[in-house]
Amino acid sequence: MTNVSFQLYSARNFPPLSDIFKLLGSLGYKEVEGFGGIYGPMDTDAVKALKADLDVNGLTMATGHFGLDQLENETSRMLDIARTLGMDAVYCPFVMPDDRPTDAEGWTAFGARLEKAGKPFRDAGFDFGWHNHDFEFVALSDGSLPHDRIFEGGPSLSWEMDVAWVVRGRRSPEVHRRL
Repeated sequence: MTNVSFQLYSARNFPPLSDIFKLLGSLGYKEVEGFGGIYGPMDTDAVKALKADLDVNGLTMATGHFGLDQLENETSRMLDIARTLGMDAVYCPFVMPDDRPTDAEGWTAFGARLEKAGKPFRDAGFDFGWHNHDFEFVALSDGSLPHDRIFEGGPSLSWEMDVAWVVRGRRSPEVHRRL
């Protein structure tokens, strides 16, 4: 049976996390997904305290979102955070509108950039991939989708499908699943 995981980004406006963890544990959740805004600014002791708080509430953080800047510029620290929290998979979740490519070649290059950023994580035994939003499903001038171009440039990337964003991008989650 697959566990249902709670994406902590959804509770970002309702601190403190310890209260969220208690609520989720009491509701039967077993897993949560972290994001860079939670653990990015933490020092080693704070990350260990976060792990202890998860443990007390019967939760694991099997997956985590890390910003591309964190992945590229703070690789060792992000690897340590992922290890300390017991993650199995790391995902890059977003690219700011001003940083988004505008053509197929740019999106393919972005996929290659993700591929490179993910190598240290894959080498360390983590699954590594991309978490989509709706903008990857808006056709480019050549008719291709940024989503497809990302994986063309990053063939070893996994995909953490956000079904709601696929639908919001007016696509079918079934058609766009990666096997």
